[in-house]
Amino acid sequence: MLKRLSLVLLLVIPLTGVAKDKNKITPISEVAMTALNGKSVIVTRHEKAAFTAFTAGKAAFALIGAGAMVAAGNQIVKENEIADPADILEHELAAAVIKQYGLQLKAGSSPVIKPSKARDVAATQSDVDYILDLQSTGWMFAYIPSNWDAYWISYSAHAQLINRVSGKPVAEGNCYSDTQKHPMPPTKDAMLANKAQLLKDVTASLGWHCAQVFGKEQFKLPDGVLAATPSDLTDPQTAYGLVNGKAPSK
Repeated sequence: MLKRLSLVLLLVIPLTGVAKDKNKITPISEVAMTALNGKSVIVTRHEKAAFTAFTAGKAAFALIGAGAMVAAGNQIVKENEIADPADILEHELAAAVIKQYGLQLKAGSSPVIKPSKARDVAATQSDVDYILDLQSTGWMFAYIPSNWDAYWISYSAHAQLINRVSGKPVAEGNCYSDTQKHPMPPTKDAMLANKAQLLKDVTASLGWHCAQVFGKEQFKLPDGVLAATPSDLTDPQTAYGLVNGKAPSK
């Protein structure tokens, strides 16, 4: 079963877009910082990434299971109205970057685009100096091989600030975060109870983590410019476990 798990993970991870380089950051330079004040910017978004529900039953079918897990995951997201964690990047990170560097946000809603490469993203926009492109590149939950009733959750994102004229990013980052080592892993039923509230809270927590990584490491925001992670999202798994009488695993 462990060999099958490894095989399916290799198949599923490319489908979900999980970054190979965890937290690979190209930070903004001092020169680029000084050039931003007063310049116009637009925030671009992407369609919600496919969500993979990696359960033991579907994993047993290997190749067939990979597609089934994505379909099941997307259904869970749809039925429970689970928000894209990139919403946090737009509402919190983008606002902080724009404020810190004196950028002028173009009016209107953020366009949803398909291209991900900087030059192609730049080609989708006009009449702005910069594009802040934000994208969830993958999210999923998977069972723990040593305990099929327990699950871990992951999320990955990509953020890039692009000079529209040159088509080159002046800051770029990949963030990946998961709960594999959390001492209080939830069951599938716990994750999906109450309209998947725990799954919503954990994915939002991971989204906040990436916002903090991007803010500090990529955009070099001073302390206090980006809001702190809300207290109820700092460790929702422990909070859930304590309320429901669960002890940390050893």
